[in-house]
Amino acid sequence: MVQDGRLIDDAFQRSIVSKLDRLYQDLLVFTPPPLLFGAKDPERVMAPRGLYIYGDVGTGKTTTMDMFYTSIPTTSKRRVHFHSFMLEVHARINHFRRTHHAHEDPVPTIARELARASRIICFDEFQVTDIADAMVLRRLLHEMFVCGVVMVTTSNRHPDALYANGIQRESFMPCIDELKLKCECVSLDSGTDYRKLVRESARVFFAPITQNTNDALTAVFARASQNAQWEINGELRFLGRSLRVPRSARGVAWFEFSDLCTQAHGSADYIELARHFHTLVLSNVPVMHMDDRNAARRFITLIDALYEAHVVLVMSSEAEINALFTGEFGGKKEGGCVGEEEVFAFQRAVSRLVEMRSRKWITSGRNDVLAEHAQRMDVDTVDQVLATN
Repeated sequence: MVQDGRLIDDAFQRSIVSKLDRLYQDLLVFTPPPLLFGAKDPERVMAPRGLYIYGDVGTGKTTTMDMFYTSIPTTSKRRVHFHSFMLEVHARINHFRRTHHAHEDPVPTIARELARASRIICFDEFQVTDIADAMVLRRLLHEMFVCGVVMVTTSNRHPDALYANGIQRESFMPCIDELKLKCECVSLDSGTDYRKLVRESARVFFAPITQNTNDALTAVFARASQNAQWEINGELRFLGRSLRVPRSARGVAWFEFSDLCTQAHGSADYIELARHFHTLVLSNVPVMHMDDRNAARRFITLIDALYEAHVVLVMSSEAEINALFTGEFGGKKEGGCVGEEEVFAFQRAVSRLVEMRSRKWITSGRNDVLAEHAQRMDVDTVDQVLATN
């Protein structure tokens, strides 16, 4: 892959690949015992030690993990974004409680079901930010490890920094200890953000917000939807919820920032949105301060969902993406730990946004019309192709 130009030769990534190859060889000779249906206390399985890959954004953690996942010669494997996994786990818990006696514990049963379906699990973007996830994970991961699940995961944080400053964090510490026991923790910090090396910058992001910006968004929306007639105030229904879609046509949706990020929306809404639409126009994204941390968190979660589903994002914003989050509160920089999580998460979002505006992202995306037009370009930027008819 290095020889044909798809990857850059990186010594730091090579060191991770060597460790993944060690795990690959161990898995070839590992035969996990069957998990008997209905068994209350499965015997502890001595499985190969997994890998916890952490480091700065854009350094190739996901790329190396995905190469490993693709190469494993088994169907008993799963690759999932951690956000999506936790939504599934909470849904399983709710279903269990509706169908079993109140005194029955759902976690061991769910862990065995997950282990029976996938003996190797690869998580992308492992992070713990709220108490509900923390209290479930501390027991769920233990039960999955008991069943012999092998875990490979990427994260922007060392395990010791997970759920930092969280409520009742002392109760989560055994989970961190077990993670470090069951997974070798390795850093991938080459100092290079490969997403930011992409040269073909596409003008699918427009700043600042002007009449010309609004006209450009309208033009891209028309091209992306092949000038189809808009549906106004459509509705997505899922999981007993509904999400109003202000404008949509042929797999393209248009939302104001305030529609998606200042109202009470969460991961489930954004994942469903990304599943339903291949292109999203997001207009009037403001500069966010610490006062706006709730909106900033939702924006970060939205970008994660769009990135994972390879949605083409077209966006207008008050400032360039690197300046969208100031880390300031009341006109002053935050000190100490307050706001650290938001600043760190926003850095990851910026790295993803840089990749999502590239020509490569658009040409390999789910919008065939934009991909075809971008592919025919002979120049580095695709704004003329996308924003003009």
